[in-house]
Amino acid sequence: MFNMFNRNMNSKVDTNIYLLVILLLAILVCYFEPYMIPVVAIIFGLTYYFSRRTLMSKEIFFSSYLDNIIRNIERTNHYAVRKLNVGMAVFSKDGKLQWKNELFQEWTGKKNLEGLKPEDVLPLQPNAFELLSVKDGEKLIQMNDRYYTMRHCRVQTLDKATHKGEQNSNNGLMIYLTDVTDFELLRQKYAKEKLCLAYIRFDNYEDVMRGLSETNMANLNGEIHEMVTKWVAEKNGFICRMNKEQSLAGFTQGAVTEIIEEKFAVLDKVREIRAGNKIPPTLSIGVSCDGDTLDELVQNANNSLYLALGRGGDQAVVVQNKTTQFFGGTSTVAAKATRVRARIVAQTINEQMQASDKIFIMGHAMEDYDAIGSAIGMAKLALSLNKETYIVISARNDNVNRISEMLASESMKVSDHEEDYNAIMVEEEEALKHVTPNSLLILVDHHRAILTASKAVLEAVTKRIIVDHHRRAEDLIADTVLLYLEPSSSSTSELLTELVGYFNDRLEITPAEATALYSGIVLDTKNFAVQTGERTFEAAALLRRSGADPNMVRLMFKDDMEVLKLRSRMLAEAKTFEPGISVSVYKKAEKEAKTTILAAQIADTLINIEGIHVGVAIIEYKDGSLGVSARSDGSVNVQIIMEELGGGGHQTVAGVQLDNMRAADIEPQIIALAKKQLEEKDNNESDSAARY
Repeated sequence: MFNMFNRNMNSKVDTNIYLLVILLLAILVCYFEPYMIPVVAIIFGLTYYFSRRTLMSKEIFFSSYLDNIIRNIERTNHYAVRKLNVGMAVFSKDGKLQWKNELFQEWTGKKNLEGLKPEDVLPLQPNAFELLSVKDGEKLIQMNDRYYTMRHCRVQTLDKATHKGEQNSNNGLMIYLTDVTDFELLRQKYAKEKLCLAYIRFDNYEDVMRGLSETNMANLNGEIHEMVTKWVAEKNGFICRMNKEQSLAGFTQGAVTEIIEEKFAVLDKVREIRAGNKIPPTLSIGVSCDGDTLDELVQNANNSLYLALGRGGDQAVVVQNKTTQFFGGTSTVAAKATRVRARIVAQTINEQMQASDKIFIMGHAMEDYDAIGSAIGMAKLALSLNKETYIVISARNDNVNRISEMLASESMKVSDHEEDYNAIMVEEEEALKHVTPNSLLILVDHHRAILTASKAVLEAVTKRIIVDHHRRAEDLIADTVLLYLEPSSSSTSELLTELVGYFNDRLEITPAEATALYSGIVLDTKNFAVQTGERTFEAAALLRRSGADPNMVRLMFKDDMEVLKLRSRMLAEAKTFEPGISVSVYKKAEKEAKTTILAAQIADTLINIEGIHVGVAIIEYKDGSLGVSARSDGSVNVQIIMEELGGGGHQTVAGVQLDNMRAADIEPQIIALAKKQLEEKDNNESDSAARY
């Protein structure tokens, strides 16, 4: 149509040009031959007449053509509005419905729609008009057991301006509904029947079976397998036993949804099995519903299982719709009786250090005594191989300064040949100057990038080793040559104490090094009160034999009067919520290590109060960030609560650091999550009592 319009306009212009040329030629002829004037006038007149007549004919034809197109468009629009399977509605700039077709009204199932807003007509959230009129888009909605694709687009309207020459622009809204019920039901059916794979592992098999007779071992193993098989069969799945400890199961995604709603009740049922065993058996389950191929599905399920085991076992990890969910993990992680893995890890670290020219050791930001002590223990291993070694710290905080003073103390020195650890403690800028392509970075007491002392050093050194005692988090630092996570250990300092013995039989720990490691164990065990096992006391005994000074450690943990007053005030202002949750808030705090320690001390003190199951200390820093320390007496898994907020830790000790948050925002969430766990525990106990 536009091409024809352009051709018509061009013809008119061309005709005028031709007539002008003819007129000029006629004038020229008449000038030289005056007697030709009558003839020229007649010829020019006839030419002008027939050219104009031709143009008028074309204009009439073109107008008729446009009228025909417009009528056809109107007929098409009328047919679309009346007959096509699309519900339409128009809303004015104030959000009120102005017009709709019959199908739109039929699908909504309402009468007298005029004047109503989109949220009054359709299943949309409040203030939907304001949100929809910002940007065009589409979404799936459900009405009366039917599914519709709702497309919405803005319609610009103009108001008269308050000032001359100005216009106020406002947006109306057009909504189109398309019935997609058949497709959506098919999609849901496919989603429910989609294959999900699960690896199920009897994670403490050796510990449970130790000391049992062959008969009891067979009975226990058979009872566990029978319970798991029955559980899988109830969900219409299949199971294939791979060995005595591990099985592979398959479910539909719909069955996995049911299992999630039940919160993997099989974990609790297996834990209650008794067939002569003193230790309760536990399962770790890794489930995956994501994967474009079967190979990806298997790999994701396997990764989920390793994630569950890395977090201490007795839990399930589900990867679904590109998100990871955690269930269980309520029991305390049992310490492993064997040290075979510690020996293998020590040998691997030795080999990696030998193959590197420089060693960098780094703890988490705002280092505590466990991070510094384990870093010194790791530096001891590197220096024994005569490697250029650096301990990377985030800043010279109070903890670092107190460790430095202890290391420099004359009472700690046995000989003049001891290593000067203060000289190799460097911050980010200095550390980056020494990084080489063949450097090795060893991360201690953390395994998440957001917690590390220096992200620049982490990115600069690609060969990495992680040694940590925290439960594995979802955002684990990737691309490591060795990952040593032992959530059953009290501290990373305990792990380093064990590694020293396997690293080199002739390696001796000096009193200063022993005291640094001992301080880390004392800190994380709350003076040997929590998270301790036989290996914890064996490590402490080894350090004491090596010259660790408990009096020096006690001096390092001393507080000044101002801190003591502040702690007392925060404890006095703590609020208690039912059932047994206590929260204390410290506002406008300086962001430094001693503030973090203060929060931990307050949370520790709160759970020592009778009737308190969960103690939480929230620190509002002046820079707008927020720190949370959470403690539990074991009845609540605070690690799960902190993970919901983006943090992590252990079952009884956990925390999180958040940006642009205030205590008023986070406190209700923590209380709600803790209450939910306590209520679920009460329900589980009631169910157990009913079974017996």
